[in-house]
Amino acid sequence: MPEQLRTVASLIEQLQSSDRMKRLSAASQIAALEGKAKEAIPILKSWIGGEDKYSHVTALGTIIWIDKSEADTLIPLLIEALQFDGLEQWEAILWIQSLGKLALPAVPALERLVDEGDMTICWITSDAIFQITDNPSSVLRVGQCLLESLDEQERYVGVEHLMQLGKSVIPDLENVSVHDRSDLVRNRALAALEEIERC
Repeated sequence: MPEQLRTVASLIEQLQSSDRMKRLSAASQIAALEGKAKEAIPILKSWIGGEDKYSHVTALGTIIWIDKSEADTLIPLLIEALQFDGLEQWEAILWIQSLGKLALPAVPALERLVDEGDMTICWITSDAIFQITDNPSSVLRVGQCLLESLDEQERYVGVEHLMQLGKSVIPDLENVSVHDRSDLVRNRALAALEEIERC
């Protein structure tokens, strides 16, 4: 049996393990195989709608990666999963982001999350919107909001969030590099400016 077929067979076996972490690990590896692992789809579909919401979300994203023709049916379920809390919501955002243009139908729901979610969800979601649409407006809005936070760590994240937009945010970063009250944040802004100039 060719090595790849042995790998797929082994991963499919792991998908049926009694150990939840082994099942999730196998799903992650199967997603990377994309269309070469279609035999895994029936097992993954059995996870959809179960009590384990994380596995539900993982199954949705993995199946779409394996077979893009499933996108029209399953992306609406991923959009519904954006209403979950905690890690399950985070996972739904990351799977949607990974699908690129296929996930354009999810953008309105992501935009609502940017407006309604906590700061962590806001910056993750704005990244997803940028990756899907190439529109930087959400990243810019969330990044500038982070820079105004009283929390040093959030301002630090704001610098890292904005720097992906390159030269267009140099004025914002220059302002931070001079005026932020934290050495940590000022130094990160200076480093970000240097990185942008090198690109």
